[in-house]
Amino acid sequence: MDSSDAAADISGEQGLALDLGFTVGLDLEFAEAVTWAGEEGFDFVELLLDGPYARERIAGDAARMRETLDEAGVDIAVHLPFAIDPGSPFTPVREGIVREFEKGMELTVELGADVVVFHPSSDAWELGWSEAECRGFVHEALDELVPAAIDRGLTPCLENIVSAYYDAMTFPELLDRYPDAAMTFDTSHALLAGLSEAEMATFCREHADRIEHLHLVDTRSGDEHLPVGMGIIEFEPVLAALAAVGWSGTATLEIGTEDYDTIALGKQHVEELLAGLDPAAVEHGAED
Repeated sequence: MDSSDAAADISGEQGLALDLGFTVGLDLEFAEAVTWAGEEGFDFVELLLDGPYARERIAGDAARMRETLDEAGVDIAVHLPFAIDPGSPFTPVREGIVREFEKGMELTVELGADVVVFHPSSDAWELGWSEAECRGFVHEALDELVPAAIDRGLTPCLENIVSAYYDAMTFPELLDRYPDAAMTFDTSHALLAGLSEAEMATFCREHADRIEHLHLVDTRSGDEHLPVGMGIIEFEPVLAALAAVGWSGTATLEIGTEDYDTIALGKQHVEELLAGLDPAAVEHGAED
């Protein structure tokens, strides 16, 4: 996705080129949400292929949806279902989920997206399977899914999750194992996995070359999916750390709401943060 002029104006001096989008809520009508996104200056929307937007429900609408995006001048990123885990310990289940994800990737291409987000997760019973086995199940799925995305011209953006397997602390192992994959860095998941804002900044600076996509998610407790500025997370260290290394990419306000005013408030808060960034301020602070 190309950075908008607005994003460049806000962050250009800081070396941060960030395209901003939001998640289309399950109760939001797609055309209305996309039209509003364009009017409000969002660069893209992120669509979760679940609920009313599950792949099988919208597969026949892809051409119409892409036309809507084009008319509004809005791009799209796609999030594959997170309620099903590709790292299932049961081979037929795992293989079925991998096939569903591949079908989702094909729809992603039809919609005109180039970023596909999914969780490298396993739902294996922790009392019945060792951590090493669970990692192995995830690897078996990713061994197929990462090449599948690349073959379709997509960037596979694996997301740090809140689990004992591939949270932000262990994610570098996954990046080393899959050099063709990129990362979605989720701020709420990172916080809940135990990273402070300073540690998030250090992580993002050290792995900026692998991070392609952000989920800018605020929280007070748990994974609440609040707009930036409405929880306890301090986002400036992360954004400044990325600016300090000249990062460019996409960032989704992954907000659990269908209220447009709330989404707009999150955008306002991000823009205020970007306008006031001083990346030098966290060059040393992120190491504390």
